[in-house]
Amino acid sequence: MIRSSHPILKQRICRAFGLSCAILYLSLHTQPTCAQDILKDANSIIVEAHTEVLCKSMTQSIEKESLTITILNRKGLEAAYFFCGCDMFRSLQKFSGEILNATGQSVRKIKKSELQKSEYSSSLTTDDYFYYYECNYPSFPFTVKYEWEMKCNNGLIGYLPFVPQAEFNQGVEKATYRIELPAGQGCRYRELNTQGKGIEVKESTGADGQQVIEATASKLSPIIKEPFGPDFAELFPRVYFAPSAFKYDKSEGDMSSWQKYGEWQYQLLDGRDLLTEPFRTKLHELTANCTTDRDKVKAIYDYLAKTTRYVSIQLGIGGLQPIAAADVCRTGFGDCKGLSNYTRAMLKELGIASTYTVISTTNQRLLPDFSSANQMNHVILQVPLPQDTLWLECTNPSLPFGYVHQDIAGHDALLIEPTGGQMYRLPTYPDSLNTQHIVANITLSPTAGARIEVNEISRIFQYENEAGIVYLEPNKQKDRIRSSINLSQADIQNLQISECKEANPSITFDYTATSNQYGHKTGNRLFIPANVFRKEFSVPPVTKRTYPIYINYGYTDADSIRIQLPEGYVIEGLPKPLDVKSKFGSFHSDIQVKDKEIYITHRLFMCKGVYSPDEYAAFIDFRKQVAGQYGGKIILKKE
Repeated sequence: MIRSSHPILKQRICRAFGLSCAILYLSLHTQPTCAQDILKDANSIIVEAHTEVLCKSMTQSIEKESLTITILNRKGLEAAYFFCGCDMFRSLQKFSGEILNATGQSVRKIKKSELQKSEYSSSLTTDDYFYYYECNYPSFPFTVKYEWEMKCNNGLIGYLPFVPQAEFNQGVEKATYRIELPAGQGCRYRELNTQGKGIEVKESTGADGQQVIEATASKLSPIIKEPFGPDFAELFPRVYFAPSAFKYDKSEGDMSSWQKYGEWQYQLLDGRDLLTEPFRTKLHELTANCTTDRDKVKAIYDYLAKTTRYVSIQLGIGGLQPIAAADVCRTGFGDCKGLSNYTRAMLKELGIASTYTVISTTNQRLLPDFSSANQMNHVILQVPLPQDTLWLECTNPSLPFGYVHQDIAGHDALLIEPTGGQMYRLPTYPDSLNTQHIVANITLSPTAGARIEVNEISRIFQYENEAGIVYLEPNKQKDRIRSSINLSQADIQNLQISECKEANPSITFDYTATSNQYGHKTGNRLFIPANVFRKEFSVPPVTKRTYPIYINYGYTDADSIRIQLPEGYVIEGLPKPLDVKSKFGSFHSDIQVKDKEIYITHRLFMCKGVYSPDEYAAFIDFRKQVAGQYGGKIILKKE
C-alpha cells in the first residue's frame, strides 16, 4: 500500500521461476507481502492507483487521479508514460510527478510545466489536445508516481471508467475508484470481465442523499497476450459508468436505453441535411441517366470520392454532431459524421431514404442492456434498397461500392431513426469468399538462380489486406511484393496491378521475380524451396494455454507452382503429399512430376471460430503440418 504522508521507500526482491523481479513499496510501517502471482510474467506493477470523480451537477465535475507504478524491465517502460487528453469540456488543472530509483531515492520531480502539449495534426479540425510525459529512466527497476486533477465543464455525457489494468503483463497490487453524484443525478454502471478477479463494486447513499459508487481491485495477476488469443476488450476487467439523463454542450438527452440515446442523436441531425438549390439541380443532372436507385446511390458514392476528403472535426458537440451538409459541399471536407450526413442529404434529394448509423471499429458487440456514448467511435450510412441493403463507408469512398470492410463487418451498430436508436448487426462474408490464389512458373538455373512469373489474385478480406499497395510509389510497391516472398535478394520486375472494385472486390498482381539464390547449391546438389509465397504463415510456440483460440476470419490460400528443372539435374528427393482435416480447417498438398517439370499444389482453408484452450496442442500440430509443407525442400542432383 502507498501512503502519501512521510513516505519511506522499501525494496523487496521476489523470485519467480528463477528470475528476480523487484517491486518497490512506500509505507509508514511494514512492507506488505508481495504475492508471487502478481510478479510472475510482469513487466510493470501498479502499486496503487486511485480515481475519484466528484460530480457537482449534470455539467460539472472534478476528476482526481493518482498512480504509483513500478517498472520492472524495459518491456514495461511505456507503462511509465503519462498521457492526459483534453478538449473544450476537460482541462488539466493540477499535476505533479516523481521518479524513485531502485534504492528508494527520489531522483526527479516532474512539474506540470515539463509536460509536452501536443495538438493533433494540422489536417484535423479539432479542439482536442493532450499532455504527455515520456518517462525514460535508464535503470530498472524504478518507480514513478503521478497525481493530477481534471476539471470538466459544459456537459457530462459519460464518466471515467474503472480500468485497473491498462496493459498486458501488468500486475496490480491495489486500484480503487470512487464516483459521487448529487441527489437525483443517477449513474448506471456495468462490470465486464470481473468475475473471479477480486474486484468489488458497491453502492451507498451519502448524508445529503448523494449517490456513491466505489470499486476496488487488488492482487490482480498479469494478463498474458497469447498467440491467436482474445483481444484487450475480451480479457481486461473494467467497470463502465454512464448517466441516464445528461446535459452536453447545452443539449439535454436521455441515455437510459439505446432507443432514448438514438432519439437524442437524431435531434443532432435536425436541419443539417439542407442543400443549396443550384447543388440540388446538379444532383439530378448527375443521376439523369441512372435507371435504378442502386445506380443513383453508386453515382453519389463516386461523386463523394471525387469531391471530398476526410478531416476530423472535433469542435465542441461536433464530436457527436455532424457539420451541416451544405458546409461539406462548400468546403469539400468532413469527418465520418459530416460525410455520412452529406451523403444522406444528397440521397434524400433524390428520393432515396438512408439511415445515419453509429458503430464501433474496435468493439464487435455493443452492450444491449447498457447504453453509453463511448461504445461507438464511427459513423457510416445504411441505404435499405428493396432488393439489397447497402452500407456506405463515406469516410473512405475509395473502398469498393457496397463493400463491408473488416473494421465493421459483423459488428453491432445503432441505427439513428426518427423513433430513436435501433440495434442492428452488419453482415459479414462467408469464409469461402476470402481467397488468395497464386499461380507461379519457375525456371531454375544450374547455379540455383531462378526466374519466377507470378499471377496472384486476392478477394474480399484478402483483397482488403493487399489493396493499400495501389497508393504506394512504384518502388514501394515492389518492396511490398518483395517483403512477402521468402526469397533473399529478389528483383521484382514488370509489376502490373489491377483492381476490381465491385461489391465482392479483388486485386490482381502480375509480376516477374528473379533471384540468384533460389535455394542453395552444395556440391552436386541443389536444395530448392517448395513454396516461397507463404512466408508469413506462423507456428506459435507450444505453451500452456489459458485463453480460447480465436481465428478472426476464415480464408483460403491456393497455390499452383510449376518448377522447370535446370539442364543436367534430376530429382533426388521430394516432399511427401499431405491431406489433413481438422476443426480449424483443412490442408491439401500434392506434388507431381512430368518430364522435366515439378507441379506443386497447396490449398489451405482456415475456418473462422473460437476454440477451447484444451485444443491448442491440436491447433499447433495442424499449423506445424502446414508449415512443414510450405517449408518443404526439393533435392536435385547433378546427372
